[in-house]
Amino acid sequence: MDNSIRSFFSGLVFGVAAGAVAGVLLAPKSGVETREDIKKFAVEMGEKATAEYNNIKAEVQKRLVVLKAAGEKIDLDMYKKLVNEVIDEFKSDGSVTADVAKRLGTQLSGDWDMVKTSLV
Repeated sequence: MDNSIRSFFSGLVFGVAAGAVAGVLLAPKSGVETREDIKKFAVEMGEKATAEYNNIKAEVQKRLVVLKAAGEKIDLDMYKKLVNEVIDEFKSDGSVTADVAKRLGTQLSGDWDMVKTSLV
């Protein structure tokens, strides 16, 4: 996983975790229980963010293959439009929140250079 993807997931997990940590810290539990809850939550959120990114990326790639097979010219604008369509679908079915969708869309749009080389 390259640094930009790693940074993205770190930021995503940090943002989601910050809100949850506040709630966990206010819960009436011992320090040991609270720390264990925080660790468990961080791992779960990291895994969920990675899974959602991979699911959306796979759907985008599947649609790119179809477009390429149909002879469509795939440029950056077309790619970004496709990413936004897939993100909107995942958002509308509740798979991701609006904030997570925005971050995933930004990350996927930034993957254009890698995608472009695979289209040749």
